[in-house]
Amino acid sequence: NSLRSLMALIAGAGNPTGGSNPSGISSGLTYVGDFVYLNSGIKDCDNAETTLGDFITSNQVIDAIIQFYYAEFSSDDFQYLVKLNGQTIVQYHVSDSHGTGASEPDNQIYLVLPPYSRVELLAKNVSTGTSREQCVTMRGRLYA
Repeated sequence: NSLRSLMALIAGAGNPTGGSNPSGISSGLTYVGDFVYLNSGIKDCDNAETTLGDFITSNQVIDAIIQFYYAEFSSDDFQYLVKLNGQTIVQYHVSDSHGTGASEPDNQIYLVLPPYSRVELLAKNVSTGTSREQCVTMRGRLYA
């Protein structure tokens, strides 16, 4: 059953890049068949650009969806950036990140990532130097 095989890979069995980490929490990509994902886990982010994800794409195009989250409610404003080969290609700000109790921001970023490219996913507290918990996820489909 292909679904069972896929679930086994997602759970970490035979995961070529997850190593001993079955959840795939890292700043790099995990490949599963024609799919790829990244789960940064929670990182403390202060007023310096903090790397939540940093990877180089393979020889395939990735049709990606990237989602930044804050894991700690606060009244701080945050800046989120996506860099491709060192150049900022997406940047947005979230003001007063405590929102209404939901894990905002809910802005999904849809990108096509070219082969052999470095991608950086960054967060920065633009209100204070206080560290706040942030995270990012990415999922995508690979195309030759």
